[in-house]
Amino acid sequence: MIAVAAILINRPAPAAPSQDPSPLQATGKFGFPVSDVKIGDGGTKKASDDKTPTGYSGTCESAAQAAANYTRLIKDVHLTTWAQQKKTLMEVSQPGRWVEKVTFEGNLLTDAKDLPASAFDGGWYTRTDVAAGGMYRVASCEEKKRAVVQVFTGGIGASASEEPSSFFQTVTFELVWGGDWKISDAGTVPVGQDFGGRVKDGGPMSVGTNMDAESAPVLRDDLVNAFFKNKSREGWVEYANAKR
Repeated sequence: MIAVAAILINRPAPAAPSQDPSPLQATGKFGFPVSDVKIGDGGTKKASDDKTPTGYSGTCESAAQAAANYTRLIKDVHLTTWAQQKKTLMEVSQPGRWVEKVTFEGNLLTDAKDLPASAFDGGWYTRTDVAAGGMYRVASCEEKKRAVVQVFTGGIGASASEEPSSFFQTVTFELVWGGDWKISDAGTVPVGQDFGGRVKDGGPMSVGTNMDAESAPVLRDDLVNAFFKNKSREGWVEYANAKR
């Protein structure tokens, strides 16, 4: 009896169940699982710009939704609406040194007296479309506490000497819970870095891939293979309404 009691007392604690951010459907066009999570959904309210969803439930699934919906706030730069966008970003964020880094380009451009010659479509300098790539990876998550989510997105950027060209990149978010998911850190992780050890790698991006002739962010098999050449595909999931 003493031996049995000792075994029961010293039995290892069961491993914590892994966080499943969403039920997964069949494999998508590019070989990744497809989630039920939709870009543009997940919130019960709207920020002051009347289009950014807020009011999330605190689940890991809603963290993935929030990350997608917040992506444009740090990656889009429209020179005539930047002030409102920055205000909205502050509403869904916690202050920190990261804010200056993600708003530096927009501040610099909008402080100029004239629009840059490379601006396109009435004032855009960079315009992202999350649905163009439409993938995410939850690096870690504790419901209603903290989550680290990577969002793979496409976009169009101004070019000084030619027409705007498309790009793909991964934007990484750390979100903390305070009655809603708030950004506590964000950025595009440079090649070879890992967001302070919080992600496996910086995620796929079009750096080093020839996309000079691309004028719209349309994902194809050959691009997926090039972007993920030296990156792990583990954990990446497609948003349910991503363009394919």
